[in-house]
Amino acid sequence: MQASKRRLVAIVAADVAGYSRLMSANEEATIADLRSHRAEVFEPGLAQLGGRIANTAGDSLLIEFPSAVDALKYSIAVQRDLAERNQSKPREERLEFRFGINVGDVVAEGDDLLGDGVNVAARIEGLANPGEICLSRSARDQVRDRLDVGLEDLGEVEVKNIQRPVRVFRVVDKNAAEGTKELPKKIRKTGWIPVAAAALVLVSIGAAAWWWFAQPIPPSSEQSEKVLASAAKPTIAVLPFANLSGEKSESYFSSGITEDIATDLSNVSGLLVTSSSTTKKLKLDDDDLVSQAAKLDIGHLVAGTVRRSDGNIRITAKLIDVKTGNQVWAERFDRKSEDIFAIQDEITGRVVEQLSAIFGAANFTRKKRGYTPNPLAYDYYLRGRAQRIPPTPENLKSAFANFNKAVEIDPKFAGGYAGAAFATVLAASDSTNGPSSVKEKLSQARQLAEKAVDLDPEFGPGWSSLAEVYLRTGQHDDGLEAIKKAIQFAPSDALMRANYGRFLGYIGRAPEGVEQVSIAMRMNPDGLPLLFFLGSNQRAAGKYQDAINSLTDHRKRLGGRILPAPTLQLAAAYWQAGQLDQAQQTVAALLGVVPSFTVSKAMKVHPYKSVEDQRIFKQALRKSGLPES
Repeated sequence: MQASKRRLVAIVAADVAGYSRLMSANEEATIADLRSHRAEVFEPGLAQLGGRIANTAGDSLLIEFPSAVDALKYSIAVQRDLAERNQSKPREERLEFRFGINVGDVVAEGDDLLGDGVNVAARIEGLANPGEICLSRSARDQVRDRLDVGLEDLGEVEVKNIQRPVRVFRVVDKNAAEGTKELPKKIRKTGWIPVAAAALVLVSIGAAAWWWFAQPIPPSSEQSEKVLASAAKPTIAVLPFANLSGEKSESYFSSGITEDIATDLSNVSGLLVTSSSTTKKLKLDDDDLVSQAAKLDIGHLVAGTVRRSDGNIRITAKLIDVKTGNQVWAERFDRKSEDIFAIQDEITGRVVEQLSAIFGAANFTRKKRGYTPNPLAYDYYLRGRAQRIPPTPENLKSAFANFNKAVEIDPKFAGGYAGAAFATVLAASDSTNGPSSVKEKLSQARQLAEKAVDLDPEFGPGWSSLAEVYLRTGQHDDGLEAIKKAIQFAPSDALMRANYGRFLGYIGRAPEGVEQVSIAMRMNPDGLPLLFFLGSNQRAAGKYQDAINSLTDHRKRLGGRILPAPTLQLAAAYWQAGQLDQAQQTVAALLGVVPSFTVSKAMKVHPYKSVEDQRIFKQALRKSGLPES
């Protein structure tokens, strides 16, 4: 038996994004492509840089190099070549790899590498997006000042099965602001390409904007402000499409069209989409529209109308240049109702074409989003999405029925399952539920959320619903990983960003939670739940008066309505701030609305992971007058 040996090496972990989906769609073609990529892309050039493939497992590779510099040169070159090979393939058939690089101590057993250094590389790889490269701090320290490549600091990130947080850096194009330069030729023909040029393929001109939305944990407020500034342009806002159908009940449909076009545009690299709450303040018929948009730092506006009747649909859309006030593009789409998805796709495409002509044709890369091909299922989905907020029992019941109908019509529609899971999780929070009812609802929600994620691993709402289930069943670490995935695949969703902050508060990292919710509130200043999440984290972080201010403002904006979850946090904040009378009055008001509420139920509503956090919260509620059981 060969003895184990330890050595310090640079490790590259690489795997295929969405491998299960690719295998499910076409197993033989995926396997063939994987073999071809290894033989024609990964293996050539390894010897030149002293690298070797150590471990393989299905879609993943572990590659060893003598230095981090060589590991990064290799990774950039391979990603460059892979991107060129994928250009001729439809999006859904592409094999796109994520890379993670770490410098660490490994145990060599024969040809295999084991140990903590390998595990860190694998976890960092999981944080990269398809086509991207992430580095650990140890790897960054080796390549800094040695290679002309841009690196974005993603901060300290907690990763699964690694005891300490890992500092992570993402490779970006540091010359993006100067415009896209000509890409070098393929590596198989010209040898290893210069790192600075190769880095261009990794991130488009919008790298800073995407990073602002998707960074896992910003280290400081100062860094957040810098990122906000770098993400400011180019920006676009989608104004609410006007409902011209003649029926007020059809407004859910025009709202859904607006939201989906905004989501499609937010998935275009190089483009920052302004939050929906901001665009609702802008009116197309306002004489001062252009100056209002300019004050909000919006570069372009998309506006339109929707009319649906007798199986036909007419959508008009136009693109306005805020700087000049001129209409850049306008078009009318007259189709059958079942062509709604094609129309949405065309509108997004036309907008991107126009912006590409203004900012440079290579600056924007579209990522197509999956829809159900059935327009009736989509219609029920939009109905459910419009009905779930505010989350009253009646609204949730109606929303679930519509999501369920969408799934009945199209059993492969991830959106229907994700929506039904979300409604079920919220229904489980109803204080009138008994323990068995809560357990049953959470089990049902988990099945629905897992189905959504299985059908579409890149659908953010599916991961968000699954994260909620994990949180409410005490699986905090799994929940945190799931909500990170949600942000990754829905980067413009302020509520998901705020939810990430909320999760951080529940696992004992409230100061970081405050940071994340604050970022979400810049994205969506009018989001009511965000004020609640902010106040909860402020209380847990020891900022009691700030928490009281946020939570009382939240109640005022609710019209004085008393909801259990934020009211519990407000009572605890009052008690911890030494304001016992206000704490007792707050609990009395809650019991006046929900007489059966107890400390035990409160801990289910606010599932803190730390025993100490639980103890403090319970004590605050007991002292404020909430009954134990």
